[in-house]
Amino acid sequence: MGNRTARMYRLDGPYPVLSLQEDNLRRGPRTAPGWVWELSAEVGGMTRKCLCLVLTLVGVAGSKGHLYAAHASVSLATLLVRDEAPMAKIHGRGIIFFSSSNRIGMIEPDATGERYLQFDVPNQSLWQIRLPFSDGRRLVLASQEPPRNPFAKFDDKDGAAFARTHQWIYDLVSKQLTEIPLPSLMSVVALLPGEKRFLVCGAIANETRLFTVNLDGTEPDWIYRGPGYAYGATLSPDGKRVAYHITNVPGRNGYEIYVVDIGTKRRVLLASDPDYLNFGPQWSPDADWVLYQRCEHKKDPGHDHSDLCISRADGSEQRILTTGQRHWFGTSYGSPETRGGGSNLPTWSPDGRAITYTRCLPGSRTAWEFQADRPDTNHFNREYKPELARGGTEICLIDPQTGKAKAITHDDPPIWNWRTVWSPDSKHIVFARAAVGCPAELWIMDADGRNRRLLTRGINGKGADFQSWAPLDARAAEELGRGRS
Repeated sequence: MGNRTARMYRLDGPYPVLSLQEDNLRRGPRTAPGWVWELSAEVGGMTRKCLCLVLTLVGVAGSKGHLYAAHASVSLATLLVRDEAPMAKIHGRGIIFFSSSNRIGMIEPDATGERYLQFDVPNQSLWQIRLPFSDGRRLVLASQEPPRNPFAKFDDKDGAAFARTHQWIYDLVSKQLTEIPLPSLMSVVALLPGEKRFLVCGAIANETRLFTVNLDGTEPDWIYRGPGYAYGATLSPDGKRVAYHITNVPGRNGYEIYVVDIGTKRRVLLASDPDYLNFGPQWSPDADWVLYQRCEHKKDPGHDHSDLCISRADGSEQRILTTGQRHWFGTSYGSPETRGGGSNLPTWSPDGRAITYTRCLPGSRTAWEFQADRPDTNHFNREYKPELARGGTEICLIDPQTGKAKAITHDDPPIWNWRTVWSPDSKHIVFARAAVGCPAELWIMDADGRNRRLLTRGINGKGADFQSWAPLDARAAEELGRGRS
Protein backbone atom coordinates (compact mmCIF):
# COMPACT_ATOMS: atom_id res chain seq x y z
CA MET A 1 0.00 0.00 0.00
CA GLY A 2 2.99 2.32 0.14
CA ASN A 3 4.26 4.65 2.85
CA ARG A 4 1.87 5.64 5.61
CA THR A 5 2.27 8.44 8.12
CA ALA A 6 0.16 9.97 10.86
CA ARG A 7 0.10 13.39 12.47
CA MET A 8 -1.92 14.93 15.27
CA TYR A 9 -3.57 18.34 14.82
CA ARG A 10 -5.85 20.61 16.78
CA LEU A 11 -9.30 20.90 15.32
CA ASP A 12 -8.92 24.65 14.83
CA GLY A 13 -6.26 24.16 12.16
CA PRO A 14 -3.14 22.19 11.26
CA TYR A 15 -0.81 22.41 14.21
CA PRO A 16 1.57 19.43 14.07
CA VAL A 17 2.57 18.27 17.50
CA LEU A 18 4.07 14.92 16.71
CA SER A 19 4.52 12.70 13.68
CA LEU A 20 4.99 8.95 13.77
CA GLN A 21 4.56 5.87 11.63
CA GLU A 22 1.08 4.38 11.49
CA ASP A 23 2.34 1.19 13.14
CA ASN A 24 3.04 3.26 16.28
CA LEU A 25 -0.21 5.23 16.17
CA ARG A 26 -1.89 5.64 19.51
CA ARG A 27 -4.78 7.70 20.78
CA GLY A 28 -4.21 11.12 22.31
CA PRO A 29 -4.71 11.77 26.04
CA ARG A 30 -8.19 11.08 27.36
CA THR A 31 -8.28 14.60 28.77
CA ALA A 32 -7.63 16.25 25.39
CA PRO A 33 -10.40 15.21 22.93
CA GLY A 34 -9.73 18.36 20.91
CA TRP A 35 -6.99 16.54 19.03
CA VAL A 36 -7.47 14.94 15.63
CA TRP A 37 -5.26 12.41 13.87
CA GLU A 38 -4.59 12.91 10.18
CA LEU A 39 -3.49 9.74 8.38
CA SER A 40 -1.92 9.93 4.93
CA ALA A 41 -1.33 6.89 2.71
CA GLU A 42 0.13 6.72 -0.79
CA VAL A 43 -2.14 4.61 -3.00
CA GLY A 44 -1.36 4.21 -6.68
CA GLY A 45 0.80 7.30 -6.66
CA MET A 46 -1.94 9.45 -5.07
CA THR A 47 -2.11 10.61 -1.46
CA ARG A 48 -5.33 9.91 0.41
CA LYS A 49 -6.13 11.36 3.80
CA CYS A 50 -8.58 10.67 6.59
CA LEU A 51 -9.18 12.12 10.03
CA CYS A 52 -9.64 10.03 13.16
CA LEU A 53 -11.49 11.68 16.00
CA VAL A 54 -12.25 10.50 19.52
CA LEU A 55 -15.96 9.69 19.64
CA THR A 56 -16.60 12.24 22.37
CA LEU A 57 -16.23 14.91 19.68
CA VAL A 58 -19.81 14.38 18.51
CA GLY A 59 -20.94 17.05 16.08
CA VAL A 60 -17.49 18.58 15.52
CA ALA A 61 -16.39 18.70 11.90
CA GLY A 62 -12.78 18.96 10.82
CA SER A 63 -11.73 22.47 9.88
CA LYS A 64 -10.16 21.30 6.60
CA GLY A 65 -11.94 19.44 3.80
CA HIS A 66 -15.55 18.36 3.34
CA LEU A 67 -17.11 15.39 5.07
CA TYR A 68 -18.32 12.58 2.83
CA ALA A 69 -18.91 9.54 5.03
CA ALA A 70 -18.39 8.26 8.53
CA HIS A 71 -18.05 4.94 10.25
CA ALA A 72 -17.05 4.08 13.79
CA SER A 73 -15.14 1.50 15.71
CA VAL A 74 -15.36 1.16 19.49
CA SER A 75 -13.22 4.24 20.20
CA LEU A 76 -12.63 6.10 16.94
CA ALA A 77 -14.75 7.67 14.24
CA THR A 78 -13.07 7.92 10.85
CA LEU A 79 -14.12 10.84 8.68
CA LEU A 80 -13.14 10.72 5.03
CA VAL A 81 -12.13 14.08 3.59
CA ARG A 82 -11.46 15.41 0.13
CA ASP A 83 -7.78 15.84 -0.73
CA GLU A 84 -6.57 19.37 -0.04
CA ALA A 85 -3.46 21.32 -0.94
CA PRO A 86 -0.43 20.17 1.07
CA MET A 87 -0.38 21.58 4.58
CA ALA A 88 2.43 23.88 5.60
CA LYS A 89 5.58 22.15 6.72
CA ILE A 90 6.21 23.27 10.27
CA HIS A 91 9.78 24.06 11.23
CA GLY A 92 11.25 22.21 14.21
CA ARG A 93 9.51 22.79 17.53
CA GLY A 94 8.08 26.16 16.51
CA ILE A 95 9.18 29.57 17.69
CA ILE A 96 8.91 31.54 20.95
CA PHE A 97 7.67 35.12 20.67
CA PHE A 98 8.15 37.69 23.43
CA SER A 99 8.10 41.42 24.19
CA SER A 100 11.20 43.50 24.83
CA SER A 101 11.44 47.29 24.96
CA ASN A 102 7.95 47.50 23.38
CA ARG A 103 9.03 45.42 20.39
CA ILE A 104 8.22 41.85 19.31
CA GLY A 105 11.10 39.42 19.59
CA MET A 106 11.43 35.78 18.67
CA ILE A 107 13.84 33.01 19.52
CA GLU A 108 14.22 29.28 18.88
CA PRO A 109 13.57 26.91 21.81
CA ASP A 110 17.29 26.05 21.76
CA ALA A 111 18.13 29.76 22.36
CA THR A 112 19.37 30.37 18.80
CA GLY A 113 18.16 32.80 16.14
CA GLU A 114 17.12 35.72 18.34
CA ARG A 115 15.68 38.54 16.22
CA TYR A 116 13.13 41.37 16.37
CA LEU A 117 10.36 42.52 14.07
CA GLN A 118 10.50 46.07 12.77
CA PHE A 119 7.57 47.93 11.17
CA ASP A 120 7.51 51.20 9.27
CA VAL A 121 4.31 52.53 10.87
CA PRO A 122 4.47 56.02 12.40
CA ASN A 123 3.35 57.00 15.90
CA GLN A 124 3.19 53.52 17.43
CA SER A 125 4.63 53.36 20.94
CA LEU A 126 4.48 49.58 21.38
CA TRP A 127 3.89 46.33 19.50
CA GLN A 128 2.67 42.98 20.82
CA ILE A 129 1.77 39.63 19.33
CA ARG A 130 -1.86 38.67 19.87
CA LEU A 131 -1.95 35.17 18.38
CA PRO A 132 -0.57 33.05 15.52
CA PHE A 133 -2.41 31.44 12.65
CA SER A 134 -1.85 27.70 12.46
CA ASP A 135 -0.18 28.00 9.04
CA GLY A 136 3.02 29.03 10.80
CA ARG A 137 3.52 32.20 8.78
CA ARG A 138 0.76 34.68 9.69
CA LEU A 139 0.42 36.51 13.00
CA VAL A 140 -2.15 38.80 14.55
CA LEU A 141 -0.39 41.80 16.09
CA ALA A 142 -1.50 44.76 18.17
CA SER A 143 0.01 48.22 18.39
CA GLN A 144 -0.76 51.29 20.46
CA GLU A 145 -0.23 54.99 19.98
CA PRO A 146 1.09 57.18 22.81
CA PRO A 147 -1.60 58.61 25.11
CA ARG A 148 -2.72 62.12 24.29
CA ASN A 149 -1.58 63.26 27.73
CA PRO A 150 1.22 61.12 29.23
CA PHE A 151 0.67 62.79 32.63
CA ALA A 152 -3.07 62.11 32.81
CA LYS A 153 -4.51 59.47 35.14
CA PHE A 154 -4.45 56.00 33.63
CA ASP A 155 -8.23 55.82 33.13
CA ASP A 156 -8.68 59.46 32.10
CA LYS A 157 -10.00 59.97 28.56
CA ASP A 158 -6.56 61.32 27.58
CA GLY A 159 -4.66 58.67 29.59
CA ALA A 160 -2.97 55.42 28.65
CA ALA A 161 -6.12 53.31 29.04
CA PHE A 162 -7.71 55.14 26.10
CA ALA A 163 -4.70 55.49 23.81
CA ARG A 164 -5.62 54.51 20.26
CA THR A 165 -5.01 50.87 19.38
CA HIS A 166 -4.63 48.97 16.11
CA GLN A 167 -4.89 45.29 15.11
CA TRP A 168 -2.88 43.83 12.24
CA ILE A 169 -2.23 40.67 10.24
CA TYR A 170 1.45 40.17 9.45
CA ASP A 171 2.89 37.61 7.02
CA LEU A 172 6.37 36.48 8.04
CA VAL A 173 7.19 35.37 4.47
CA SER A 174 5.85 38.23 2.33
CA LYS A 175 6.48 40.83 5.10
CA GLN A 176 3.03 42.24 4.34
CA LEU A 177 1.37 44.11 7.23
CA THR A 178 -2.39 44.61 6.85
CA GLU A 179 -4.51 46.52 9.33
CA ILE A 180 -7.73 44.89 10.49
CA PRO A 181 -10.39 47.64 10.35
CA LEU A 182 -11.66 47.51 13.92
CA PRO A 183 -12.54 50.37 16.29
CA SER A 184 -9.84 51.45 18.71
CA LEU A 185 -9.85 49.53 22.01
CA MET A 186 -11.19 46.39 20.29
CA SER A 187 -8.78 43.43 20.54
CA VAL A 188 -8.61 40.24 18.50
CA VAL A 189 -8.52 37.47 21.11
CA ALA A 190 -8.95 34.26 19.11
CA LEU A 191 -9.44 32.61 15.74
CA LEU A 192 -12.61 30.59 15.30
CA PRO A 193 -12.31 27.03 13.94
CA GLY A 194 -11.50 27.18 10.25
CA GLU A 195 -9.57 30.43 10.82
CA LYS A 196 -11.94 32.49 8.68
CA ARG A 197 -13.25 34.68 11.51
CA PHE A 198 -11.88 36.46 14.57
CA LEU A 199 -13.28 36.66 18.08
CA VAL A 200 -13.07 40.29 19.20
CA CYS A 201 -13.55 41.80 22.65
CA GLY A 202 -13.33 45.30 24.10
CA ALA A 203 -15.23 48.14 25.69
CA ILE A 204 -16.11 51.66 24.59
CA ALA A 205 -17.70 54.16 26.99
CA ASN A 206 -18.13 51.36 29.56
CA GLU A 207 -20.07 49.22 27.08
CA THR A 208 -18.71 45.71 26.49
CA ARG A 209 -18.60 44.52 22.90
CA LEU A 210 -17.99 40.82 22.26
CA PHE A 211 -18.43 39.69 18.66
CA THR A 212 -16.98 37.76 15.72
CA VAL A 213 -15.93 39.20 12.36
CA ASN A 214 -14.38 38.08 9.11
CA LEU A 215 -10.61 38.47 8.80
CA ASP A 216 -11.17 41.77 6.98
CA GLY A 217 -13.37 43.11 9.79
CA THR A 218 -16.66 42.69 7.94
CA GLU A 219 -19.93 40.96 8.91
CA PRO A 220 -19.87 41.35 12.70
CA ASP A 221 -21.95 38.87 14.66
CA TRP A 222 -22.71 40.09 18.18
CA ILE A 223 -22.29 37.62 21.03
CA TYR A 224 -22.79 40.05 23.90
CA ARG A 225 -23.22 43.79 24.17
CA GLY A 226 -24.00 45.46 27.46
CA PRO A 227 -22.78 47.67 30.31
CA GLY A 228 -19.39 47.09 31.90
CA TYR A 229 -15.80 46.52 30.91
CA ALA A 230 -15.07 42.95 29.80
CA TYR A 231 -11.65 41.64 28.86
CA GLY A 232 -9.56 38.50 29.34
CA ALA A 233 -11.86 36.70 26.88
CA THR A 234 -10.82 33.18 25.85
CA LEU A 235 -12.35 30.82 23.30
CA SER A 236 -13.15 27.24 24.28
CA PRO A 237 -11.10 24.58 22.45
CA ASP A 238 -14.20 23.42 20.58
CA GLY A 239 -14.83 26.99 19.41
CA LYS A 240 -18.37 27.10 20.76
CA ARG A 241 -18.14 29.23 23.92
CA VAL A 242 -16.31 32.24 25.30
CA ALA A 243 -15.23 32.81 28.91
CA TYR A 244 -14.46 36.34 30.10
CA HIS A 245 -14.28 38.51 33.18
CA ILE A 246 -16.16 41.78 33.47
CA THR A 247 -16.18 44.74 35.86
CA ASN A 248 -17.91 48.12 36.26
CA VAL A 249 -21.39 46.67 35.74
CA PRO A 250 -23.94 48.76 37.68
CA GLY A 251 -25.49 46.83 40.55
CA ARG A 252 -23.12 43.86 40.22
CA ASN A 253 -20.06 42.65 42.14
CA GLY A 254 -16.64 43.98 41.14
CA TYR A 255 -15.11 41.32 38.87
CA GLU A 256 -17.31 38.45 37.66
CA ILE A 257 -16.65 35.58 35.25
CA TYR A 258 -19.15 34.45 32.63
CA VAL A 259 -19.32 31.84 29.89
CA VAL A 260 -21.41 32.66 26.83
CA ASP A 261 -22.46 30.33 24.02
CA ILE A 262 -21.57 31.78 20.62
CA GLY A 263 -24.54 30.16 18.90
CA THR A 264 -27.35 30.69 21.40
CA LYS A 265 -25.88 33.80 23.09
CA ARG A 266 -26.88 32.27 26.46
CA ARG A 267 -24.70 33.42 29.37
CA VAL A 268 -23.77 31.43 32.49
CA LEU A 269 -22.33 33.14 35.59
CA LEU A 270 -19.35 31.16 36.94
CA ALA A 271 -17.88 33.36 39.67
CA SER A 272 -19.17 36.37 41.60
CA ASP A 273 -18.37 37.44 45.16
CA PRO A 274 -18.09 40.97 46.60
CA ASP A 275 -15.01 39.95 48.59
CA TYR A 276 -13.09 38.59 45.60
CA LEU A 277 -11.81 39.88 42.29
CA ASN A 278 -12.39 36.96 39.88
CA PHE A 279 -10.01 37.12 36.95
CA GLY A 280 -8.39 35.48 33.93
CA PRO A 281 -10.53 32.53 32.78
CA GLN A 282 -8.56 29.76 31.02
CA TRP A 283 -10.19 26.72 29.36
CA SER A 284 -9.17 23.15 30.04
CA PRO A 285 -8.14 21.28 26.85
CA ASP A 286 -11.34 19.21 26.95
CA ALA A 287 -13.49 22.40 27.27
CA ASP A 288 -15.21 21.03 30.40
CA TRP A 289 -13.53 23.29 32.99
CA VAL A 290 -12.57 26.94 33.37
CA LEU A 291 -9.53 27.88 35.46
CA TYR A 292 -9.45 31.32 37.09
CA GLN A 293 -7.96 33.16 40.03
CA ARG A 294 -9.59 35.13 42.82
CA CYS A 295 -7.94 37.96 44.73
CA GLU A 296 -8.96 39.39 48.11
CA HIS A 297 -8.91 42.89 46.65
CA LYS A 298 -10.17 44.66 49.78
CA LYS A 299 -7.13 43.47 51.74
CA ASP A 300 -4.81 43.58 48.72
CA PRO A 301 -5.48 46.76 46.67
CA GLY A 302 -2.38 46.18 44.55
CA HIS A 303 -3.71 42.76 43.52
CA ASP A 304 -0.39 41.15 44.34
CA HIS A 305 -1.76 37.73 45.28
CA SER A 306 -4.61 35.34 44.56
CA ASP A 307 -5.88 31.77 44.85
CA LEU A 308 -6.63 29.41 41.97
CA CYS A 309 -10.04 27.86 41.29
CA ILE A 310 -11.71 25.78 38.60
CA SER A 311 -15.37 25.65 37.64
CA ARG A 312 -17.28 23.41 35.30
CA ALA A 313 -18.15 25.43 32.22
CA ASP A 314 -21.87 25.07 32.97
CA GLY A 315 -21.36 26.38 36.52
CA SER A 316 -22.49 23.11 38.13
CA GLU A 317 -19.32 22.52 40.17
CA GLN A 318 -16.63 24.72 41.73
CA ARG A 319 -13.28 23.67 43.20
CA ILE A 320 -10.80 25.81 45.13
CA LEU A 321 -7.34 24.54 44.24
CA THR A 322 -5.19 26.75 46.49
CA THR A 323 -5.67 28.72 49.70
CA GLY A 324 -3.72 31.41 51.53
CA GLN A 325 -3.54 33.90 48.60
CA ARG A 326 -0.07 32.69 47.57
CA HIS A 327 -0.22 32.83 43.76
CA TRP A 328 1.79 35.81 42.47
CA PHE A 329 -0.93 37.65 40.56
CA GLY A 330 0.04 41.30 39.96
CA THR A 331 3.72 41.05 39.08
CA SER A 332 6.20 43.90 39.59
CA TYR A 333 9.91 43.55 38.92
CA GLY A 334 13.05 45.27 37.64
CA SER A 335 14.63 48.60 38.52
CA PRO A 336 13.16 52.07 37.81
CA GLU A 337 14.90 51.87 34.41
CA THR A 338 13.75 48.34 33.53
CA ARG A 339 10.57 47.91 35.53
CA GLY A 340 7.74 45.73 34.33
CA GLY A 341 4.55 44.10 35.54
CA GLY A 342 1.25 42.67 34.44
CA SER A 343 -1.19 39.96 35.43
CA ASN A 344 0.36 36.52 35.87
CA LEU A 345 -2.08 33.80 34.77
CA PRO A 346 -1.91 30.11 35.66
CA THR A 347 -2.00 27.83 32.61
CA TRP A 348 -3.25 24.36 31.72
CA SER A 349 -0.83 21.96 30.10
CA PRO A 350 -1.99 21.07 26.56
CA ASP A 351 -2.53 17.46 27.66
CA GLY A 352 -4.75 18.64 30.52
CA ARG A 353 -2.80 16.85 33.22
CA ALA A 354 -1.36 19.84 35.08
CA ILE A 355 -1.89 23.51 35.92
CA THR A 356 1.01 25.86 36.60
CA TYR A 357 0.97 27.79 39.87
CA THR A 358 3.41 30.58 40.80
CA ARG A 359 3.61 30.13 44.56
CA CYS A 360 5.10 32.88 46.71
CA LEU A 361 7.44 31.73 49.44
CA PRO A 362 6.24 32.62 52.96
CA GLY A 363 6.80 36.29 53.80
CA SER A 364 7.87 37.25 50.28
CA ARG A 365 7.45 40.76 48.95
CA THR A 366 8.76 42.53 45.85
CA ALA A 367 10.82 45.71 45.71
CA TRP A 368 7.82 47.60 44.33
CA GLU A 369 5.40 48.79 47.01
CA PHE A 370 1.88 49.63 45.84
CA GLN A 371 0.79 53.22 46.51
CA ALA A 372 -2.94 53.04 47.21
CA ASP A 373 -3.29 56.76 48.00
CA ARG A 374 -1.47 58.06 44.92
CA PRO A 375 -3.20 58.86 41.59
CA ASP A 376 -2.66 56.02 39.12
CA THR A 377 -1.14 57.39 35.89
CA ASN A 378 0.36 54.20 34.48
CA HIS A 379 -1.57 51.18 35.87
CA PHE A 380 1.56 50.35 37.90
CA ASN A 381 1.47 52.93 40.68
CA ARG A 382 4.30 51.56 42.80
CA GLU A 383 7.35 52.93 44.61
CA TYR A 384 10.72 51.21 44.29
CA LYS A 385 11.95 50.10 47.72
CA PRO A 386 14.53 47.35 47.19
CA GLU A 387 15.49 47.39 50.86
CA LEU A 388 12.08 45.91 51.69
CA ALA A 389 12.28 43.07 49.15
CA ARG A 390 12.63 39.51 50.35
CA GLY A 391 11.82 35.95 49.29
CA GLY A 392 10.63 34.97 45.83
CA THR A 393 8.47 32.37 44.09
CA GLU A 394 8.57 28.76 43.01
CA ILE A 395 6.75 27.33 40.02
CA CYS A 396 4.48 24.45 40.94
CA LEU A 397 2.32 21.99 39.03
CA ILE A 398 -1.18 21.27 40.32
CA ASP A 399 -3.05 18.08 39.52
CA PRO A 400 -6.52 19.42 38.59
CA GLN A 401 -8.17 16.21 39.76
CA THR A 402 -6.61 15.96 43.23
CA GLY A 403 -5.54 19.57 43.82
CA LYS A 404 -2.08 18.41 44.91
CA ALA A 405 0.75 20.86 44.13
CA LYS A 406 4.38 19.95 43.46
CA ALA A 407 7.16 22.53 43.22
CA ILE A 408 9.36 22.09 40.13
CA THR A 409 11.70 25.02 40.76
CA HIS A 410 13.82 25.79 43.80
CA ASP A 411 16.36 28.59 44.06
CA ASP A 412 18.87 29.36 46.79
CA PRO A 413 18.88 32.27 47.31
CA PRO A 414 15.21 32.71 46.29
CA ILE A 415 14.37 34.45 43.01
CA TRP A 416 11.19 35.56 41.27
CA ASN A 417 9.80 33.18 38.61
CA TRP A 418 6.49 33.74 36.81
CA ARG A 419 4.46 33.74 33.54
CA THR A 420 4.57 30.12 32.44
CA VAL A 421 3.89 29.02 28.84
CA TRP A 422 3.75 25.37 27.79
CA SER A 423 5.19 23.89 24.63
CA PRO A 424 2.47 22.35 22.41
CA ASP A 425 3.60 18.82 23.34
CA SER A 426 3.49 19.55 27.11
CA LYS A 427 7.17 18.65 27.43
CA HIS A 428 8.65 22.10 28.13
CA ILE A 429 7.77 25.31 29.95
CA VAL A 430 9.02 28.79 29.10
CA PHE A 431 8.93 31.22 32.01
CA ALA A 432 10.10 34.67 33.08
CA ARG A 433 12.64 35.09 35.86
CA ALA A 434 14.27 38.03 37.65
CA ALA A 435 16.33 38.79 40.72
CA VAL A 436 15.41 41.87 42.75
CA GLY A 437 16.15 45.05 40.76
CA CYS A 438 17.14 43.11 37.62
CA PRO A 439 15.41 42.99 34.21
CA ALA A 440 13.21 40.03 33.36
CA GLU A 441 14.83 37.10 31.58
CA LEU A 442 13.21 34.28 29.60
CA TRP A 443 14.13 30.74 30.58
CA ILE A 444 13.06 27.30 29.42
CA MET A 445 12.91 24.02 31.32
CA ASP A 446 11.58 20.50 31.00
CA ALA A 447 8.04 20.02 32.31
CA ASP A 448 9.44 18.42 35.49
CA GLY A 449 11.67 21.45 36.18
CA ARG A 450 14.92 19.89 35.00
CA ASN A 451 17.39 21.32 32.48
CA ARG A 452 16.66 24.98 33.18
CA ARG A 453 18.50 27.27 30.79
CA LEU A 454 18.49 30.92 29.76
CA LEU A 455 16.88 31.92 26.47
CA THR A 456 17.27 35.71 26.35
CA ARG A 457 17.59 38.92 28.33
CA GLY A 458 15.91 40.94 25.55
CA ILE A 459 17.15 43.93 23.58
CA ASN A 460 20.45 45.18 25.02
CA GLY A 461 19.78 43.16 28.16
CA LYS A 462 16.82 45.38 29.10
CA GLY A 463 14.39 42.55 29.71
CA ALA A 464 12.03 40.07 28.01
CA ASP A 465 8.52 39.02 29.04
CA PHE A 466 5.01 38.16 27.76
CA GLN A 467 6.13 35.10 25.84
CA SER A 468 4.08 32.75 23.66
CA TRP A 469 4.85 29.57 21.73
CA ALA A 470 3.75 29.35 18.09
CA PRO A 471 4.16 27.16 15.01
CA LEU A 472 6.61 28.37 12.37
CA ASP A 473 6.39 27.45 8.71
CA ALA A 474 9.63 26.17 7.18
CA ARG A 475 9.62 28.95 4.58
CA ALA A 476 9.01 31.56 7.28
CA ALA A 477 11.92 30.11 9.25
CA GLU A 478 14.11 30.42 6.17
CA GLU A 479 13.07 34.04 5.58
CA LEU A 480 13.64 34.95 9.22
CA GLY A 481 17.03 33.25 9.16
CA ARG A 482 18.10 35.47 6.30
CA GLY A 483 17.24 38.52 8.37
CA ARG A 484 19.15 37.61 11.52
CA SER A 485 21.39 40.27 12.92
